Amino acid sequence: RRKGEGEAVDIGSIADDKGLDGQPDVKDFMTIDWTFYNEKDRERRMSEMAGSRRSAIIKAMFSVYDAMQSWLALSAIGFISGALAAMIGTGSDWAMDLKFGMCWGRGFWITRTMCCKDSADIMSCPNWQTWAQILGVSDPANEQIISYLIYILIAVAQGGYAAWLCATFAPYAVASGIGEIKVILSGFVIKKFLGGWTLLIKCVGLVLSVGSGLSIGKEGPAIHVCCCVSNVVSRMFSKYAFNEAKKRELLSAASAAGIGVAFGAPIGGVLFSLEEVSLYFPPKTMWRALYCATFAAMTLQRLNPQPSGKLVMFEVTYHHQWKLFELAPFAFVGAVGGLIGAFIHKMNLRVARFRKTSQLKKWPVSEVMACAFITSVIDYTVVYLRGSSMVLLSALFSECKNSNQDTFEELCNHENGKEILFFLLLSAVIKTLLTIVTFGNPCPGGVFVPALVIGGLMGRAVGFALQLLENEMGDVGFFSQCRSSSSCITPGVYAIVGASAVLGGITRMTVCLVVIMFEVTGGYEYVLPVMVAVMMSKWVADAFGKASIYNDLIHLKGYPHLDNKREYTFSERASDVMTCRDLFVLSTKGNSVDSIESLLSSTTYQGFPVVTSHTEMLVVGFISRDSLVRVMKKCRQHPNVLGNTLCLFSSEVDTNDLFVDLSPYLDKSPIQITEKTPLDRVIEMFRALGIRYLLV
Repeated sequence: RRKGEGEAVDIGSIADDKGLDGQPDVKDFMTIDWTFYNEKDRERRMSEMAGSRRSAIIKAMFSVYDAMQSWLALSAIGFISGALAAMIGTGSDWAMDLKFGMCWGRGFWITRTMCCKDSADIMSCPNWQTWAQILGVSDPANEQIISYLIYILIAVAQGGYAAWLCATFAPYAVASGIGEIKVILSGFVIKKFLGGWTLLIKCVGLVLSVGSGLSIGKEGPAIHVCCCVSNVVSRMFSKYAFNEAKKRELLSAASAAGIGVAFGAPIGGVLFSLEEVSLYFPPKTMWRALYCATFAAMTLQRLNPQPSGKLVMFEVTYHHQWKLFELAPFAFVGAVGGLIGAFIHKMNLRVARFRKTSQLKKWPVSEVMACAFITSVIDYTVVYLRGSSMVLLSALFSECKNSNQDTFEELCNHENGKEILFFLLLSAVIKTLLTIVTFGNPCPGGVFVPALVIGGLMGRAVGFALQLLENEMGDVGFFSQCRSSSSCITPGVYAIVGASAVLGGITRMTVCLVVIMFEVTGGYEYVLPVMVAVMMSKWVADAFGKASIYNDLIHLKGYPHLDNKREYTFSERASDVMTCRDLFVLSTKGNSVDSIESLLSSTTYQGFPVVTSHTEMLVVGFISRDSLVRVMKKCRQHPNVLGNTLCLFSSEVDTNDLFVDLSPYLDKSPIQITEKTPLDRVIEMFRALGIRYLLV
């Protein structure tokens, strides 16, 4: 340390001191200081590059290594995320198939698709045995009863075990986690939410909860899984391990990777991270997010043995030119999707509020088991909802003449058109009600796939009704444009449009949703209809509230979050919202260990302005409470520091006494505003600058 006439005590010389460099402790439920960590990263790079003794080669090698840390971390995150997504996808498919039977010929751990990959018809596969066949039941009536009971039993067991794992080992592994990810990326700290145990339980719980048939999906939680991977990987790189701001750059890229592995949509993942979850998204993060999402999607494509090898999840094999008059039905589907999305949003929020305030929160496992029981009892009786949601979506998005989805072939049977319309709408209503009570319950699961299924059922019903009407009326009236084409109304397109609309109504996603649906289906001809539906959906849903379901759940849970999409209009000024008029400051001189400890014990403020004197009150900096507490603790451990030892905020003072220099822990450039500053401008400063405090 520098010395004046007196001597500064070097309290940092104590052997067990590891944190007296001005860096604040990262505590649970605190907000990070973006400017502080950005400055620390700049100092780290400058200190590594400084030194006249270091050769140019060594400095160049350090520059290369510093840049490579980012790409190595992103590659590791992408690979691990893709591998975990492949395991979760295969595991959930196996858990879903287990409710119907098992692969008796090749091994019980094999999914039905892999077990019957050599069979011409998956429904008559000799290697696959139903539970009735395994138990030796041959009577058709008893066979149905046994299959029904085992279906319910396994579903309840899987759902209950997933909830028990979360309640016992990782409470943060429940639900989708997207809301908390948004809070964390805005600078808030939630410890253990991105930890290793949460990652493990989230993966296992997703396999069980999705396999149980609950009205949830694994695509939303994939974002949480990838962010957990990012947090674990960041500990291995010095550039990110101790810098919370840099760590959040990796989390933004991991969020994009989550959408990349969930839907095979890396570009949509980047836009999702930019539009929905990230508060701080510099240009370099966009490129890195695209790299991470692409790496993860390619890893999933390579490791997952079940798909056909294509990255497109629901590839459409038809490329018909839609007609101009269809813009009106597309807009209608979008408006209805917005209404459904807003209804699910509001009702699910009421269920979440009831879950939080009632005795139901004390019985998480019982709640999930009850949901699994009700869902399995209902879904088994409805052929569209009995199996996997992904298989149902594939059938809804497909064209009639190319549909070979066994029981879903009747989606194209015009002879039973009224019955098909009834069951499509009935399935949509059932799925809506189940999603309202299931999403957010104490087990892992998201709302993306249920919303797509609800919208797909509704859109398919509208498209099928138009197709029946066109067959009944012929190519007359507004159907006259169909005369020049072999195919006029394609119900699969309406299913895609409806799926986009409902998901947009719940989440309020716009641009990223259009791109995700384009990447999911590969139907570039249908981008405009999807855009029309998404815009109509958002306009209609915004009439009931502009916040997405994730933002409302954030507020319900009490997390601090400044929505970067929300526009604030206040007539108040900064002085109007200050809760305390008593001013507690520290002067650069005249402080002692006892006086500072007395100030800390008598107040609960998280920091104190430092002024030249109590008469001049010119601000020279700001010091946090955490820094003062740690310094005072070390002072008490130092043999030469007493209670009356001076504590000064300068190393050059006119004193012959021993003193403690607090200047290294001082923020010498705090942002200041006047008391007449408009409140909306204050909020914009917090959002734009990422600061923790303002001095008024």
